[in-house]
Amino acid sequence: MAQAAQRPLAAIGLGATCLALGACGQSEFTEMIEAECLSNGQSGDCSCIARTMDDGLPDHLKTAFPALRWPLKPRPEDREAVNGALLRSAGVDPADRQAVRSIRQEFRERMQTMNAQTRQLCGGQI
Repeated sequence: MAQAAQRPLAAIGLGATCLALGACGQSEFTEMIEAECLSNGQSGDCSCIARTMDDGLPDHLKTAFPALRWPLKPRPEDREAVNGALLRSAGVDPADRQAVRSIRQEFRERMQTMNAQTRQLCGGQI
């Protein structure tokens, strides 16, 4: 009977570990990158590309990724609000030109490295 009582506790512990580490299932970022990759008919392994980028980019760049990578995707009338909200979520004031230049530069540098890495590991890039 003691073993039966331990199994649910072990399962709860594993679930809590997964939540704490964020290692169970795909993150929203990974899902977004994979979906974009697949929609563009990428020749590489989109799942690999998404995982590699999720592992290689810091959280603030993941948060601002759509605004930095695809700034023209939102409808023209929504661009400023959507991209501004993403930048604010990443800790950047969209009205601060220097802060915006800084995150864009960091993004370009990281993406240059990430693109080389995903091409090598996954056969493509986003």
